[in-house]
Amino acid sequence: MPGERTFFAVFLLLLGALLAACGRPPSGGAGDAQASAQLVRVPDGTADVEYDAGALLLTVTAHVTGVMPGEELAARIRQGGCGSSGGDVLETLGPAVADAHGVIDAIARVPGIEAVPATAALEYLSPAAGAAPAALVCGDLSGQTGILRLAATPQSGPGGTASLALDSGARTLSVRLVIQGLAPGSSHPAGIHDGSCAAQGPLAHALPTLRADGQGRAVLHAEVGGVTRIGRWYVSVLRGPGRAGAGAAPLSCGDVSHA
Repeated sequence: MPGERTFFAVFLLLLGALLAACGRPPSGGAGDAQASAQLVRVPDGTADVEYDAGALLLTVTAHVTGVMPGEELAARIRQGGCGSSGGDVLETLGPAVADAHGVIDAIARVPGIEAVPATAALEYLSPAAGAAPAALVCGDLSGQTGILRLAATPQSGPGGTASLALDSGARTLSVRLVIQGLAPGSSHPAGIHDGSCAAQGPLAHALPTLRADGQGRAVLHAEVGGVTRIGRWYVSVLRGPGRAGAGAAPLSCGDVSHA
C-alpha cells in the first residue's frame, strides 16, 4: 500500500542517517577540555631559621623552588630589609645549587653569631646577574627564629594568565597567554612543560616568543598540533631573550588547572 511504502522509505532514510552518524568520528571543539593557569613571579620558598645560644650557632635551612635547574646561587645576610637597597654584608652562607627540577634544599651553619640578626635580609643571588647581582629571592630577618618566607624580588614582577582549550577531534590545543609587568620591548621564550612550578619537568610544547609592548604587556595566541589531552602541566615564561644560559631561568610560572 502507498502509506506503508512511504513509511518504509522514511524509516530507511532515518536508519541511514543514524548509521552515518555512528560511523563519523566526533567533531570535537573548543569545549572538549578547558584549562587555565595563573602565572606569578618566581622563584620563591621558605627558610627555617634556628639559633643555638649556647653554641652561638645560626642554622638556616632553605627550600626554594622555581630556580633554573642546575643554577648555583650565592646566599648571604645583609643589613637592611628586602625593601631596602645596599647594606653591608653581615654573613656569607655559601653556595646553593638547584637540582634537576629547579629545587634548592640547602642547610647553612654560621658559627660565632651572638644573636639572630635583626633588620636584615636573607638573600639568594644568581652569579649570572653580574658583578653586583640582585637577589632572586629574599626574606626579612627580624631577630626571631622560625619559618621565613622567601619571595621573588621584585615581588611586583611579571604575572598574568594562560587559557587552554583542546579540540580533541582536530588534536589541536589553543593557547592564549597574557603577561604584564615585563620590561618594555623585552622578549621572553614561553612554553608548556610537564610537571609543576614547584617541580619542573621537560618541555612538552614550545610556544612562540613573547614580545612586550611599550607598557610591558605581552599577548600571545597560539595553536599547538598533535595534542590529545591536557596533561599535568605548567606554563613558564623565561628570562630570555633566548633559551640558552641565563636566559633559560624561569621568570613567571603557573600550574595548569583543569576546568
